[in-house]
Amino acid sequence: MRKVLPLLIVLISLSTLSFAQETPEEDPFADYSYLWEDTKKDKKKKKKKNKETNTAEQVAPAAAVVADTTKVKPETITVDSLSQTAVADSLASEELIIPTDTVVQDSYIFVDSTTLEEGPTTEELAALEAQQAAQDSTKQAQKAAKREERKDKDKDKEPAEDFRAGLPPVNNGSAINGGFTYTVIDGKSYAGLVLAPELSLGKVGVGLDVPILYGIDDQSIRTEMYEDGVGALRLLSYVRYGQQKVDPVYVKVGSLPGTMIGYGGLVNNYSNSISYEKRKIGLHYDINVKGLAGIEGMYSDFDPSSFNLFAVRPYVRPLSWTFVPIVRSLEIGATYLSDHDQTHLLGTGDTNATYAFTKDGISAFNVDAGLTLLRVPFIQIDLFANYSKLNVSTPALLDSIDAQQTAGELTMPSDEFTDGSGISAGFNFRFHFIADLLSTDLRIERLSYSDYYLPQFFDTSYEIDKDGKLLSLASVEKMQGIYGSITGHILQKVNIGGSLLLPDHIGEAAPAVVTLTADVDRLFDKVSIHAKYFKGGLTELNDAFTLDERSLAKVRFVYHLNRFIVAGVDYFYTFTPTENGYETTQYISPYFGLSIQF
Repeated sequence: MRKVLPLLIVLISLSTLSFAQETPEEDPFADYSYLWEDTKKDKKKKKKKNKETNTAEQVAPAAAVVADTTKVKPETITVDSLSQTAVADSLASEELIIPTDTVVQDSYIFVDSTTLEEGPTTEELAALEAQQAAQDSTKQAQKAAKREERKDKDKDKEPAEDFRAGLPPVNNGSAINGGFTYTVIDGKSYAGLVLAPELSLGKVGVGLDVPILYGIDDQSIRTEMYEDGVGALRLLSYVRYGQQKVDPVYVKVGSLPGTMIGYGGLVNNYSNSISYEKRKIGLHYDINVKGLAGIEGMYSDFDPSSFNLFAVRPYVRPLSWTFVPIVRSLEIGATYLSDHDQTHLLGTGDTNATYAFTKDGISAFNVDAGLTLLRVPFIQIDLFANYSKLNVSTPALLDSIDAQQTAGELTMPSDEFTDGSGISAGFNFRFHFIADLLSTDLRIERLSYSDYYLPQFFDTSYEIDKDGKLLSLASVEKMQGIYGSITGHILQKVNIGGSLLLPDHIGEAAPAVVTLTADVDRLFDKVSIHAKYFKGGLTELNDAFTLDERSLAKVRFVYHLNRFIVAGVDYFYTFTPTENGYETTQYISPYFGLSIQF
């Protein structure tokens, strides 16, 4: 036994030395180093290492390395709890397959120690950058698509209503009105038949006025109303296509009551037909192209003997293509107006009166702009402004002013007559209440004008007495004032309104103007009223409703006996051209007949 023990010691020493020489760098217990290492220090080292390997972890998840499952539970082993040395030593073998029940993350791959030490490769970084760029491009495309969707929604919104179109008419359908009548004209009695059909077929409208009167005293058909003027065309009340400021194309031929050009700085409440018998055929139009630009204008009378009142206004909406609600509604326009009227007021006899102060031609110029500030279901607010200038200093007018000033019949603000100008700005408020049971338009405008100028110069009173209104400019002083109008629409049955142009100091040098309108259609299925009233040159408001040479009125009262049979009366306070100018005339015509609506 003693001889064998030394031999065993020698063999063990030799085997140990040989094993150490074959594996000098390997530590067989490296996988179990976590059992005696300081975990707090390892965690600090791990946090530092993680900062350096974050990029690599985005490319490929860290591999889960598992130790001997017979000595340590798999659930306790994570990448975070292994030292870097243990990971490297574990991967030194050819391959290590990690059991699925010990994997911390959802998937695993095989990596070597060089991947964890050196970080992602150039190819991996390029792939990551390409992926990020693709994501950014997708986000930008989504944002652009949302912007386009918002633009489309804004463009598809119903455009703002143009307040200059007025409220919808009480009755926009076809109707046949007429019957037997009796009237007295110039002291002579007449009986006859009056027909006034109005036909509406889509955008086309036609109105006729056909009086056939038989003189009881002279036993003959009255033909005076068809002489001179437009002759047989007097039977035509109007022919219309479209509705102004509603349809892209609007054209109207015939009588032009209540006409306004632009925002009314020069032409407002104008009418070319102030005579019931001697009617005029004029033209009013408004054409726009896709809401971007357009042209509107009028010509008062197609009488070939002279070039009558003519106005044209091109306008543009330069920002209508945008989707900004307020800016896209901006409209800018410029109006040019001229009048060379030499129409004969009386076509028979040796004396033919003409317009003296328009012989050489007068003109005027206006620029205006407007936009919609607010539009919600129950209210719309529009802002507008005007600048106007007259050019009426003709030799005939200047000579007449000098003659009256010399005779002491005229007091002027200065020694010399000059062409005046004016500016104005205002708001229009449109209200809708309770599903359009009540709708109103309220317009308020502040006026400021120089000597020798009157605001809204071309109105109905201009046609009544052109020479008289031009001569009245010589006494006009610098002034300010207001213009207001209101129109109400109730239950699709009643449409009433009125306007007032009121200088701050009303007088001879600063006259006021008043208008009234009423349209009541089959109220309580019994009563219809259609009325228009105008009076200009007011020096006192007490005279606002006194009929005189400055007034124009038309009233029709109808009582519906049943669905088709009516009884009513027509009243006209109008003018008749004579050799001395227009003279006032009254017509009172009761009638009994038919009223049929389609």
